[in-house]
Amino acid sequence: MGNEIITPSIPIILASASKIRYEILKKAGIEFSVVISNVNEEELKNKILNKSIKEKATILASEKAFNVSKSNPNSYVIGADQICSLNDKIYSKPHNMDNAIKQLKELSGKTHKQTSGISLYYNSKLIWAYAEEAELTMYELQQNEIIKYLEIEKPFSSCGSYKYESLGIHLFSKVTGKNETIQGLPLIELLKQLRKNKVYSLNNIKA
Repeated sequence: MGNEIITPSIPIILASASKIRYEILKKAGIEFSVVISNVNEEELKNKILNKSIKEKATILASEKAFNVSKSNPNSYVIGADQICSLNDKIYSKPHNMDNAIKQLKELSGKTHKQTSGISLYYNSKLIWAYAEEAELTMYELQQNEIIKYLEIEKPFSSCGSYKYESLGIHLFSKVTGKNETIQGLPLIELLKQLRKNKVYSLNNIKA
C-alpha cells in the first residue's frame, strides 16, 4: 500500500496509546484520530477477577471505548486490550529488566496465549465486542539469550516481555493465529464490522 487513504463516512477514533495498534490501523489506510481513555485499568481489573480471560479483554476494551465515546458521540470509537497468559496466569507489562527476565524464563519452552479484546462504540452505545486468541510456543531460551534480547529490545511495556513485531519473533518455534491479534488489534474482524455498519467503503479510497 502506498499513500492511499480511506476516508470514513463517520469519523473513527482509536482509544489507545499503543504505537503498534496505531501502525496497524494506519497501514490499512483508514483515516482516524487517537484519543486516549482515562480509564483506571488497575481498578477495573480488580472488579473482574472472576471473569474469563476473553471476558476480561473485551470488558477492558469496551470500557476504554465507552470512556472516549461519551465525549465524542458522533464518532465510532475503537477500544482494545490485550492479555498475555500461560494457563491461568496473566503476565502484565514487566516495566523493568528483572521482571522481564522472570517472565521470559517462565514462558521459555512453553506455549502461551495472547488474547486481544476489541470493541466499537457509537454515541456511548456498544456496537460490537469481540476477543481473539493466538498461541505462541517459545524456544527453550538460555539465560544469556534472554538478557541479550532484553538489553537490545527493552520490551518493558509489552505484556509477556517481547515485541513480536520486531526482534521478538525470533523467540518462537511455532505460532498459531494472526499477527495483528498477537500485536493487540484483530484487524480483519474490525474492518468487517466497520464495513457492516457502513462506516467506510472501498469507494472512499483516495490515491
